[in-house]
Amino acid sequence: MVTEIPKVTDDMVSGDAVEKEEGKPLVLFGREFSRKQVCVAGAGILCAALLIDGGGYAITHAGWTGKANVPLVFQAKDDEEQDMVLTLEVKADGWDADTSTPVIAHIEDEDGEVDFYTAIAANKQVTVRVGKSGTYTVTFISPVNADGSIYKVSSKKVTAGKADKKTASTGVTFNKVDADKVTKDDLTAIAKDVAAAVKKGDSTLTGDKGAEVVKKFEDNIKKNPNADADAVEKESEKAQETAKEDKSDAKKPDTSDNKKNDSDSSSGSKNDSGNGGSGSKSDGNSGNSGSSSNSGGSSKKDETPAHQHNWVAQTKTVHHDAQYKTVHHDAVTHQVWHDAVTEEHYICNQCGADITSDPWGHINNSLMNGGNCGSYHSTYVTVKQGYYETVTDQAAYDEQVQVRDAWDETVTTGYKCSSCGATK
Repeated sequence: MVTEIPKVTDDMVSGDAVEKEEGKPLVLFGREFSRKQVCVAGAGILCAALLIDGGGYAITHAGWTGKANVPLVFQAKDDEEQDMVLTLEVKADGWDADTSTPVIAHIEDEDGEVDFYTAIAANKQVTVRVGKSGTYTVTFISPVNADGSIYKVSSKKVTAGKADKKTASTGVTFNKVDADKVTKDDLTAIAKDVAAAVKKGDSTLTGDKGAEVVKKFEDNIKKNPNADADAVEKESEKAQETAKEDKSDAKKPDTSDNKKNDSDSSSGSKNDSGNGGSGSKSDGNSGNSGSSSNSGGSSKKDETPAHQHNWVAQTKTVHHDAQYKTVHHDAVTHQVWHDAVTEEHYICNQCGADITSDPWGHINNSLMNGGNCGSYHSTYVTVKQGYYETVTDQAAYDEQVQVRDAWDETVTTGYKCSSCGATK
């Protein structure tokens, strides 16, 4: 249906004419407007709105009174549709999409009209729709890895570009800080920054998505032994409560992963039709929307082929010394038999004396002294019994025996993509 715009003459703009007619409303586009409102807005703006095909104008009654949540946008038929995005690529060595927290980007324009936070992935090129051209300041909250390590982050000045044009990404490199070098204050500050971010967060930081992001920050921070667990829990509880608050007017950005078509919680969610105000603040005060609530917003997918990681094993050489063990050797012995030792002795037959040493001297001495000893006999006497003797051939000893030679081992420490530098 086409509604004819009433002709606005010079005398209608005069004070007298306005006073006469101000009690009679004009009906435009199915809505009532006072003649003063028509005069103030200007007939030229209304005509420009009608030139948009399909009735896709962005005029509401609340727009006139300044109370609308949707920014007021007028575009002539020949005007270029505002479709501006920030193209970002954060490089963070050691960041893992499954175990690390997302990067939180704080996006602000020079006029203070755009001021929101969004969660994005690292090591990928992403675009964030901001609505109008200009220079934006992007600051970052450091992600936290599963081992409690963080990054030194900085801010960037980024110029918005047309979403349908291939623009070079604005790259920023985070320097990793190992877990043992991160202080308690560093970790508590990140928890506080996350709590502040969800207050102005877009759809990636509100509701269940926001609560999941906060929980992941809390879990990873507490894995660092230097963390003040109580302080981190306190900030995280506040952040989760804020994230779960009803924020029906929260900004729903069109954030795209230029290297991957599917979206996740770390790279932002696509706009639904009818929520095209991707450049507006969550409180509805911004005037830089890419489209009105009536015209809707459609996401333009980047046709860049999805990046396929080429994982290259990262190795190091570990030297192992030769291995030894102690072996005990018992003594080596054998038994030797020694026969009994016997001697021949002479025994006097008369007196029974042992006269071995001088048998004839004994007999002569007996005869000289009136004795009767005159003969003797021999017998064998054992002077030492036979026995076994243990002879040691080799004493017992301990020996160091080598069981394995020294060797070098190649150990895989992880994997790195040869093209984008991502690690896992």
